[in-house]
Amino acid sequence: MKKIYLGLLLLSFYTIGCKKADFGDPVILVTGTEVSPIVKFTVEDTPAEFAVTASSSHKTNEDIDIVFEYNPGAVDAYNALHKTTYFAAPEEALEITNLSTVIKAGSASSTPVSVKVISTSPLLDGRSYLIPLTIKSTRGGNMSVLEASRTIFLRIARIINFAAVSMNNATGATTGSPGQRGNFNGFALFDPQNPARLANFTVEIKNLIYDFRGGDGNSNPQPIQYLVSWTNQWEQTTIGFRYGELGNPNNSLQVIGSLGGKFAYGFNKNQWYTLSLSYDGSKGVLFVDGNPVAELPGSMVLDFSRMQFGQCWGGYHTRQYVNGRIAEVRVWERALTASEIKLNLCGADPNAAGLLAYWKMNEGSGHIFHNSSKAGSKYDMDWSKVYWDPNDRGNDNLTLADKSQFVYWANDDLNKCSQ
Repeated sequence: MKKIYLGLLLLSFYTIGCKKADFGDPVILVTGTEVSPIVKFTVEDTPAEFAVTASSSHKTNEDIDIVFEYNPGAVDAYNALHKTTYFAAPEEALEITNLSTVIKAGSASSTPVSVKVISTSPLLDGRSYLIPLTIKSTRGGNMSVLEASRTIFLRIARIINFAAVSMNNATGATTGSPGQRGNFNGFALFDPQNPARLANFTVEIKNLIYDFRGGDGNSNPQPIQYLVSWTNQWEQTTIGFRYGELGNPNNSLQVIGSLGGKFAYGFNKNQWYTLSLSYDGSKGVLFVDGNPVAELPGSMVLDFSRMQFGQCWGGYHTRQYVNGRIAEVRVWERALTASEIKLNLCGADPNAAGLLAYWKMNEGSGHIFHNSSKAGSKYDMDWSKVYWDPNDRGNDNLTLADKSQFVYWANDDLNKCSQ
């Protein structure tokens, strides 16, 4: 069980905050809300506990009685004001005690309200939850409540363990034996005669690279690790990601396709990253873990009917294979904002607006990657029925193949995410 006690605020903050709100009058506020009302509450095991207190800007001459309340309506108000999509934590997941607290005379901090997450079962994957506690009333001390700090939102940061697909045909890190390199690589087709035409879109993948390769363009394998592409049957419109393009550091990422190419640098091995490309009709923005790192101006419509992992041209699949893992692959019919992307780093709400296709790729066994979006089985991917171009002959020579034997699942301590 974990207890986290928020310390007293600096006197300098109180002075500034009080002058802003109450012209120097002493005030009461929820401790820890001086920078933001949202405070991270890490939950790895249950029950997990967080102690919430109220503070006064001056030591009191008499007891101040304070009553807190669980206030889910405050989450709706916060979302409306900040255009976010948080959810109030369901009460069945919580245990909250000592809602009536006191700041004793001569003190500046109250006795704690105990907030416990007793179960994560009621929490749905892909949703970010807040526990909203509001100062409902005070009595004594002749102090008002600083309105900007009346409510604290405890953001439940779950430590999530997940399964993932290992693209190197092994269950752990390896440079890959020549006979196995790239055999996982392939792509699924979804009604290729009627692709989804996306004038605005976001494409995402979560990935980890075991190691970044050295060498040159003539080596086997090459430094390039071709990760993924979203495209149509004949690759006429494409957005793709690959690591280690020649002439750039081997731990750099390149966006390739219809918007041209841009790079992001400084990736670490054995670390998960969420890569997102959000396109609003005039430019694409590359995000790494929700942080914008590059812009790609241009005009395009993504005709999406082909989900491809790895390089699928004959010969290149062995040279440019990915020595790493993938999970959380998504296609959206709209351009996501940075804040939306950050909320989805560990998973997305399958019913979220504009979510066209969503493969968590965490089944842990088998060779079928199920679509979790509202489109259902239309976007399921069966790796016993995938396509590639083994002879490198071009668009008219795609070959249907059974690659189910090359689906390797990885589930260990590397596969953790803090939501």
